[in-house]
Amino acid sequence: MDKDDQRVIALYTRFFEKFGPTHRALDWTSAEGQNERFSRFLDLGLENGDSVLDVGCGLGDFLAFTRERGLILAYTGLDMTPAMIDYCQATYPNDRFHKGSLLDTPLPWGERRFDWVVASGIFAHRRHEPWAYMCALVDRMKDLALKGVAFNAQSTRAPYPELWTLFHADPDQTREYCTRPGWTVIVRPTRDRSDFTTYLWRTPPE
Repeated sequence: MDKDDQRVIALYTRFFEKFGPTHRALDWTSAEGQNERFSRFLDLGLENGDSVLDVGCGLGDFLAFTRERGLILAYTGLDMTPAMIDYCQATYPNDRFHKGSLLDTPLPWGERRFDWVVASGIFAHRRHEPWAYMCALVDRMKDLALKGVAFNAQSTRAPYPELWTLFHADPDQTREYCTRPGWTVIVRPTRDRSDFTTYLWRTPPE
């Protein structure tokens, strides 16, 4: 991990200490907004029994979200913030959670790969070369995914750019970067174009 990772860990540790196990600990404006992003991940085609790696899993909210909807996944969560992983391990003792970064070598699960890899809200607070960081993580997610990947990011098409304090990615640049031989890529913006979700499938969805 680099200094920017350490800064982000400290930031989310403070949020967790201040707000407890709520959406505010993860810097989401509302639980509804967080769940709306989760619902977009379901469009990947997740099915019961699929294995999923949740990068930047926070408090394990995506795990809870899927189970509330009757979707049972072989779930693994990864997060850099120790306090959040400690919470997850205590709350979901029968599921797998690991402390660390997706760019760590070696990864805690060895050579294992997953059907799907997802990441929600993990790029916004990056300051040092945020685009390069995002690309490195996307490459790693693709390496680990047997079926596909989904991630979201704040968009350069969001309104009021004079008020932005966090990293915003260009959706067209993101699509171009992710488009490689053998992959199907779709980028879908939110209604207000404040952010977008990128989907990548190894095999085109039906």
